[in-house]
Amino acid sequence: MANTMSYPVVYKKKMDEVFKASAVTSILEASEDAISFKGTEEQEFKIQKLALQGLGTYSRTNGYTDGNITESWETHTFGQDRSRKFGLDAMDEMEAFVKIAKVGAQFTREHVAPEIDAYRFHKICSLCSVDATANLTVDDVIAAIDTGIETLDDAEVPQEGRVMFVSNEVYRLMKQSGEFYQTRVTHDNMVTKINRKISMLDDIPVIRVPKARFYSAFTFYDGVTGGQEAGGFVVADGATQLNFIIAPINILLGIIKYIDPKIVDKRFNTDSDKWIYALRVYHELFVLENKLPGVYISKKES
Repeated sequence: MANTMSYPVVYKKKMDEVFKASAVTSILEASEDAISFKGTEEQEFKIQKLALQGLGTYSRTNGYTDGNITESWETHTFGQDRSRKFGLDAMDEMEAFVKIAKVGAQFTREHVAPEIDAYRFHKICSLCSVDATANLTVDDVIAAIDTGIETLDDAEVPQEGRVMFVSNEVYRLMKQSGEFYQTRVTHDNMVTKINRKISMLDDIPVIRVPKARFYSAFTFYDGVTGGQEAGGFVVADGATQLNFIIAPINILLGIIKYIDPKIVDKRFNTDSDKWIYALRVYHELFVLENKLPGVYISKKES
């Protein structure tokens, strides 16, 4: 009978991690002076709305034309309360604290940031109507974007503070459209570099979105039962890939009301001899009702 031998293996402390971009919608996070929830536990809040009237004719007999102020309150509710917990047994790794901290960092990058992005685009599409549906090409991509900008201009949406989210496919078409020239930069060492990056278009920042996060709708798993144990999110049935979204950032209110990552020392874990990493994030994206026309959405054909 032949011998079965195991050859020595050298283990290197280098974690094999998945490449993931950080959140691309962090630019949408509302400032504290816009909406603040410090010290509150409310799941629902209201925003004041004022409706005013236009000018009337001034009467030299009766003076100013009377006007009315109509006040109402717009209700918003937080819809995303998400969490996950991981444990690392104290005997699995002598440097358990260091490793569980790495688990937390990797979890945030690979799962938390992509899901927040996906939910925000999901919510934008659920609140705002789609303005254009097309499979864009090199020949018409810039014209499609110009139409979006013109639509917002005609709706008198402020030009300041706009942002444009584009799919990587649309970004590639923009570069290949022939509307832009390559920029060559020659350095002292005689090395010439070609930079085709499009960071702004008509003073609007261009932000590229990974394909998996840029659809019209997603399903968010509970991470517990029914085949959803892996948690996270998937593209919803019937959803369509987005081409681009243009809107002023101050009307897309991305709010993380509560985010609490924690590392629990095994000495304080009464259930097991494990280090614990846990994260809870309570967040939502709102678009004020009167501002809905300020969002231009272009998606692909089904």
